[in-house]
Amino acid sequence: MKSLLQGLITICLALGLTSLAEAKELARVEESHSTLVIDADMQSVSPGQPFWLAVTITPRSGWHSYWKNAGDSGASPAFDWTLDGDATIGEPQFPVPRQLPLGPLTNYGYDAPVTLLLPAKAPVSGSSLTASLEAEWLICEVECVPQVTELSLTLPVGEAKPDGEAQAIFNAARAAMPDPSFWSSDLTVGAKDTSLTVYMAPSEAEEVADAYFFPDGVGVLDYAAAQSLERASDGIKVHAKRPSGAPTAETAAGVLLLTYHDGTTDAFAMEPMLKVTADQTAPQVAEAAPVVSLPLWEAAVFALIGGVILNLMPCVFPILSLKAFAFVSANYKTAANRQKEGWAYTLGIWLSFMVIVASLLVLRAGGTAVGWGFQLQEPVFVGLMTLLMLMVALSLSGMFNIQFGIEGAGQSLAAREGVRGAFFKGILAALVATPCTAPFMAPAIGFALTQPVLIVLMVFSFLALGLALPFLALSYSPALARAMPRPGPWMEKVKEGLAFPMYLTAAWLLYVFTRETGAVAMLVLLAAIIGIVFAIWIGKQSGGRLPVRILAWAIAAFSVYSIISKPWQEPAHTAAEGYVEEIAYSGAELATILESGKPVFVYFTADWCITCKVNERIAVLTDTTQQVFRETGTVVMKGDWTNRNAEIAAVLAKHGRAGVPLYLYYPVGASAPIVLPEILGPSSISNLIANQKG
Repeated sequence: MKSLLQGLITICLALGLTSLAEAKELARVEESHSTLVIDADMQSVSPGQPFWLAVTITPRSGWHSYWKNAGDSGASPAFDWTLDGDATIGEPQFPVPRQLPLGPLTNYGYDAPVTLLLPAKAPVSGSSLTASLEAEWLICEVECVPQVTELSLTLPVGEAKPDGEAQAIFNAARAAMPDPSFWSSDLTVGAKDTSLTVYMAPSEAEEVADAYFFPDGVGVLDYAAAQSLERASDGIKVHAKRPSGAPTAETAAGVLLLTYHDGTTDAFAMEPMLKVTADQTAPQVAEAAPVVSLPLWEAAVFALIGGVILNLMPCVFPILSLKAFAFVSANYKTAANRQKEGWAYTLGIWLSFMVIVASLLVLRAGGTAVGWGFQLQEPVFVGLMTLLMLMVALSLSGMFNIQFGIEGAGQSLAAREGVRGAFFKGILAALVATPCTAPFMAPAIGFALTQPVLIVLMVFSFLALGLALPFLALSYSPALARAMPRPGPWMEKVKEGLAFPMYLTAAWLLYVFTRETGAVAMLVLLAAIIGIVFAIWIGKQSGGRLPVRILAWAIAAFSVYSIISKPWQEPAHTAAEGYVEEIAYSGAELATILESGKPVFVYFTADWCITCKVNERIAVLTDTTQQVFRETGTVVMKGDWTNRNAEIAAVLAKHGRAGVPLYLYYPVGASAPIVLPEILGPSSISNLIANQKG
C-alpha cells in the first residue's frame, strides 16, 4: 500500500539519511517563522529538457502552512518566477493536505515540513538557467505571519547529470502526492449540500471505512462540517454540507482521502464531472453595493474638491510647516519667483501622484489587489519614509542644511533654491497625503480605477491640482506677500520649532512600521536612524577631508541598506480589553452571522490610515458605541488592510472604494449594508443603530 511506502520513507528520513543531509541546495531562505529551501533533481540539465524543482517550507514548531485551497482562512503559497530565454517553471504540485481545525473554522494545510514539486524545462540555448523568484507564503498558529522573499538561483545547462543526493527528497515528495484516480466520478453541488459519487466495484467499496474530500476550489462545501460516507451498489458517496451564500462552484477537482478498515489510507486526485442542481448565483452579502458610476465631469470635480480638502487632513499637516517658509519669505521675492515656486510645488505633487498611480495600475494588471495608499503596506517604503522625515526634521533643527527656499534670501541663487525647495515640498506632500482620504475623494478614485488609463490619469491629475491649489493660488496673491512679516533672526527660531511636526510624522511612521513588521524590525530601524545621525555628525567633522566624507556616506548607505534588506517579522495583533470581541473579516463568516439573524457592523481599517485611527478613537472604540453594540447584540467584524489582503481589496472595490476606511452596517434581516461616510462623528454609529432599531 502507498501508506506503507510513506511510512518506510519517513522512518528512513528520521534515521538521518545522509543523502538528504548532503543534497546541494539551490537556495535557502530563513524567514521569521519558517524556512524555504529549493532543490533540483539535476546537477545540470540538457538544453530544452524537462527536470523538477522541489520547494520545501518548514514552519516554526507549532505553526502551519497551507494547501492550494486554504479552507476557511489562510492563503496558498504564491510563486512568481522571472526566467531568461525560453525556460519554463510550472505550477506547484501539492502533497495531500491535513484538516487544521481552529475553533469553528477548518483550514487545509501542513503542520510539518512540506515539499512542493514544480515541473521545469531548461532553455534551448545558453550555458545556464537563471531564475528570479518572488515568493509569498503564510505561516499561522492562532495569529498569522506572511513570509515574503526574493531570491535567485542558477542551474548549469549542458550535459545531463542527475543529482543522486537529492533523489530522497523527490522520492519522499512524490510518495506524499495523491495518486491519479482510476475511477469515474461526479460531484453534485446543491444549494445546501454536496455529494461526491465515486463509481467502484462493490468489493472495493466494502474495504473503505471512511472518506474525506478536499476540494480544489471554493464554493463546493462547508470546510468545518463533518463529511459522511454512504455505500451504494455502484460505488461510494461522500456527503457534505454547503454553506448558505457560498460562491458558485467552478471546479469539481480535489483530493479524496480513503481510510480502510485496517487503518491504512490512500489519497487520489479526482477530476469529477461537475453537476449543479440549484441556483448558486445569489448575490453575496459583503458585495451587495454597486460599483460607483459617475459622469466624467463629476468625477473630476469630486477629485479637485477632495484634493483641496485633503490639505486639512491630519496626514498633510506636517508638510504645512514646510510651506510656511515660502509664505514667510514671500515679501522679498518677486511675483515671478513666487509663481515659479507655486508651479514647482504643483509639479512635485503631480509627478508623485503619476508615479504612484502608474505603479498601482501595473500591480493591478499583474493580478495584485491594491488600492489608494498601497505603498504604505510595504515596510521598506515606510522605513525609508521614516528616515526621510527624520532627516528633514534634523535639518530644520539645525543639525545640517537642506535648502528649503529661504536660506539663500538676497543671494543670486535664491530663486533657484526656492523652486527646488517647492518641488521637494510637493513630493513630500504627495507622499504623506496618500494614506488619507477626504470627502469627495472616495467616489472619484473608485470611479477612476475602473476606467481606461487616460481617464485614470486625468482624474488623479485633478486630485493633484486640488492638493496644490491653495499654495498655487497664494503664490499669485500680491496682498498675501505684502502681509507676510519681514525676514529676520526670529525666523531661525520658527524654523527650529517647525521641526517638531516632522518629528511627530517620523514617530507615526515608526509606529506603522512596527505594526507591519514587529519589535525586531523596529530595533533595526532605530539602529538605522542612529546610523544616519552618526553619519551626519561624522560628515560635519570632516573639514572637507575626502576619506572622512566617504566614511560618512558609507555609514549612511549601510543604514539605508539595513532597511531595504527586510530583516523583520510580523507582529501579533491583540484585541483591546473591555471592547466587544471583534471577529476578523471573512465573507463566509459574515454570511453565516447574517443568516443567524444578528446585526453586524463591519469596519475596514489599516494601521497606516490616520483617518481610520481618528474615526476609531472618536466613534468606534468609545464607551457609548461599545455599549450600543452590547445592548443590540451587534456583531463587530474588523477588516485589517495594514498588509495586503485580496478579499478586503475586492470588498472595497465592490463598494466603489479604492482604499480604507469603509464602514458597513447590516441591520437584522438586511441583505445589503448601509454604507457610512468616511469621516465619522462621535454619535454616527450609535445614532444609526438606534434609528434602525426604532
